Amino acid sequence: MYFLTSDGVKLNYELTGKGKPLVFVTGFGGYQEVWSAQVEYFAQMGYQVLTYDHRNFGRSQRTEKGHSLQQLTDDLIELLSFLKIKQAAFVGHSMGGSLLYDLIQTKPEVVALAVIVDQTPFMLNTSDWPYGFMNYTADNYAVAAAKPPAVHETLHGLAPEVALELNNAWVAHPFSRSDNFDLLKEHIVHDWRPVVKNCPVPLGVIAAKQSPYYDTEFTEWMKQVNPAVLTSVVDNCGHDVMAEVPDQFNQILRHFLLKNRYLYN
Repeated sequence: MYFLTSDGVKLNYELTGKGKPLVFVTGFGGYQEVWSAQVEYFAQMGYQVLTYDHRNFGRSQRTEKGHSLQQLTDDLIELLSFLKIKQAAFVGHSMGGSLLYDLIQTKPEVVALAVIVDQTPFMLNTSDWPYGFMNYTADNYAVAAAKPPAVHETLHGLAPEVALELNNAWVAHPFSRSDNFDLLKEHIVHDWRPVVKNCPVPLGVIAAKQSPYYDTEFTEWMKQVNPAVLTSVVDNCGHDVMAEVPDQFNQILRHFLLKNRYLYN
């Protein structure tokens, strides 16, 4: 299905099931198919599951306008309004987690709770912040980010059922890193630490112990500055937790939803 944004860009989305809304948000270069192992599981539990592709990603329209995290946040707000979703639980992977921080800052009333998946609240390393993305600093990130990191994003690969769906999406709708480099650079410099400290909604984080990008100690920092934050560090997987170990991920997310009384119908 498609939705037309206020500036005329077509976004592809899928709505599955009935019940309280549960929205999954992809990261940079992501496809909504990465959530394949979550859609049916949570729909069968009694949630209404929403997945979608950001502008210039996946099945959504390719466009040269609106390559900013705020625009992607505004796109999501418009999509929610179109679908008459007044409040939802959100799960954001990688850059999708940063988008959720922006959503909490921009329109907190739509967020019943938020779960961040393997994304630090600040991606640049400094003398007093060693939890950034790999070795990125303010001095080198613009050059370093021009090429994909020379690491394997996953530890043992994706679960077969997810890999098939994701590969088909990638072949049908290739992603261009260069066409979205402006978005990536902007994403990298955002500092969401104040949102973590003052988060007005229940906040959880799921990190990967073998993530090639982040030191999981950032989760300890989050708990220190905001004791209400719930954290889970998943062993034996890389950055794409939900697609590498989907059964374990689904149980962690289910527990977080129920603990916060975001009950399915």
